[in-house]
Amino acid sequence: MYSIRKITSDEVDEALALALEVFMQFEAPDYGPEGVSAFKRSLVENKAFIDSCKQGLCPIYAAFDGHKIVGIMGMRANKTHINLVFTKKEYHHRGIATALFQFLLEDVRKEDPALKEITLNSSPYGKGFYLHIGFIPLSEEQEVDGIRFTPMKYVVR
Repeated sequence: MYSIRKITSDEVDEALALALEVFMQFEAPDYGPEGVSAFKRSLVENKAFIDSCKQGLCPIYAAFDGHKIVGIMGMRANKTHINLVFTKKEYHHRGIATALFQFLLEDVRKEDPALKEITLNSSPYGKGFYLHIGFIPLSEEQEVDGIRFTPMKYVVR
């Protein structure tokens, strides 16, 4: 069984290292050098974003196997857009990302009971998962700065 909770400021670096590791394994092969650089610049090398995470403004939720982070799901400061979803390879297809999403949804709804929807930009690799948990595409796949994504939303019921 895995435990799920918001990470602390001293766990942000570990969480983002996991994001980069999994991105390089599963996403980078679908992107060119421009897309890989854009990913690194926007998240794992972005000091302002990292500082926001460490201050708790951009929450990151993590699944732990013992003391080791094995999956993460993060949000922008507005808490209506998911911008990080990564699970270590050896933990895929064990329900970790689904459990993270349910935990995140419950936590965000405590703060904002009137929350109507959550959005994200799905990578090609993750699209099937998001469709499975109830996200719907808002448009066809797009590409910006070498990053391929499909804008999606989840209607909160």
